Amino acid sequence: MQFTLVSIVKKVLDLPVIEWVTIPTRDWEITILPNHEPLITALIPGILIVRADGVSTSYAIGWGIAEMRAESVTITADMVEDGTNLDIESIRAKKEEARKLLEEYKVNGDSLDMEAYIELEQQFLKESAREQLATR
Repeated sequence: MQFTLVSIVKKVLDLPVIEWVTIPTRDWEITILPNHEPLITALIPGILIVRADGVSTSYAIGWGIAEMRAESVTITADMVEDGTNLDIESIRAKKEEARKLLEEYKVNGDSLDMEAYIELEQQFLKESAREQLATR
């Protein structure tokens, strides 16, 4: 089964043959094997694991979409991190800052700017995925 992983900036990975891939979706985490039924699904920030040549590799991904066919999987995400050069302290600081701002928004609900709230929530979830990858 062919596998392609694309960020909004570049193609990150293009493997002609993989054994399986596990992806975080809105409803659950799913593992895609060869000959999977065709499916298009939304992705949430989390950990993507791809297994090829007997080796599993993990990536932190952001929001995106996955398209599965019987013999191919294409993942497009707005963030793709491979785990190299991740600064856990910086990630935790950004995550904590987003968490605090989210709490402030909840307390001051009457002056809630929904766009800003959603952006903070997305930042928090992406930093959580990066933290999870960095601590594996």
